[in-house]
Amino acid sequence: MSRYIERLTPVPEALRLLEERVARVEPLGEVPVWEAVGLPVAGDVVAPHDWPPRPKSAYDGYAVRHSDVPGRLRLVGEALIGRVDVGFRIGPGEAAYVTTGAYLPEGADAVVPEEKARVEDGYVIVEEPIEKWRNVDPPGSIVRKGQLLLGDGSVVSPADAVALLDAGVTSVSVYRPLRLSLISTGSELFTPSDPEEARRRILSGEVAATTGDFILWFISSYTPWVEIVDTALLPDERGAVAWTVKRFLERSDIVLLTGGTGPSNIDLFYQLAGEIGGELVFRGLYVRGGRPTSAYVVGGKPVIGLSGYPLSALHAFTRLVYPLLKYMGRVTRAHPPPPFVEARLGAPVKKGRPRPVKVRVEWRDGEYIVYPLEDNLQLTSANVGLAMADGILYTGDQPLQEGERAIVLLYREPRGGGPQP
Repeated sequence: MSRYIERLTPVPEALRLLEERVARVEPLGEVPVWEAVGLPVAGDVVAPHDWPPRPKSAYDGYAVRHSDVPGRLRLVGEALIGRVDVGFRIGPGEAAYVTTGAYLPEGADAVVPEEKARVEDGYVIVEEPIEKWRNVDPPGSIVRKGQLLLGDGSVVSPADAVALLDAGVTSVSVYRPLRLSLISTGSELFTPSDPEEARRRILSGEVAATTGDFILWFISSYTPWVEIVDTALLPDERGAVAWTVKRFLERSDIVLLTGGTGPSNIDLFYQLAGEIGGELVFRGLYVRGGRPTSAYVVGGKPVIGLSGYPLSALHAFTRLVYPLLKYMGRVTRAHPPPPFVEARLGAPVKKGRPRPVKVRVEWRDGEYIVYPLEDNLQLTSANVGLAMADGILYTGDQPLQEGERAIVLLYREPRGGGPQP
């Protein structure tokens, strides 16, 4: 075990130190596209062939030879989506009914929209000329063979699955999910079940175990490539926590702890670091709200201690752990991104270390305007402020003046609605 680092570590440096020491996931192999949603692709995904491979109708109407119109064309059949070989071809003076997305019969090179033609006694009457390939997707007009569809590390979204299947890509190589476990520590914690009992216990000094759930919400909402393997709620008993960390490390790539990261003798994180082994990477993060955040690495697997306070834990998680999860999971483009928006300050924010500020958010005149909550609600321990706020503003080292812009983690629709499509 290396000696404790006796200074607060800036987030970029902490992330670099971890990235130099942790293991990254390996490719899982080929999986069906519909099973790949939420996972990053291993290697570039390219179009396997020109698409469409044959001319397709982009309109409901009549497939014709452009040189035959205007004119009176004999209706010889229909071509519907889902059928490739319709059993006939379009010859001189002939037409066939086609639906949007259907392959054109052989010989046709244009589609006359249904509303620009009329049918009389088995003939299609077209009164206006039409250009070649009008209302048609010609071969290779949408995507060419070898064209990049998804880059290495892109997380497959439901929209991507639609696109890939439409282009004939039915399987992709993906990286395996990143396995994560979380331990909430604190002898004062309890899991609430009965509302009356929970209120009694809270008023008597106990604390509802919410920090771990807060972090797990973020993980399940915004890191689909991460698989939550194990969770536990434990008292401040070093033996029990050490045994659980060791057991979780056997099945996980990363273990998070909430609580027990402070500098006092009763906090467990540093005692665990010595007992479990590995390398202590940093002790304390250069942020306000999440300062106790620390990490050590065991066999390429990080164990990261977060604050026991929900907002402080989320602050350190979004600044440090989220990009680390992307790195370990080999994610280059995630989906969906955390709900960060740019907003203009309606009131100044004092300077200090990078910190989270609870803010009310308004949507006004086409932009987000934010107002910090009162100072007493900004305390790390004042979790009630989260219910009065709409988002969390992320600051740097410098003070922010009214009218300046900053980044806000928006977790509720702002007052006044929001941008509409």
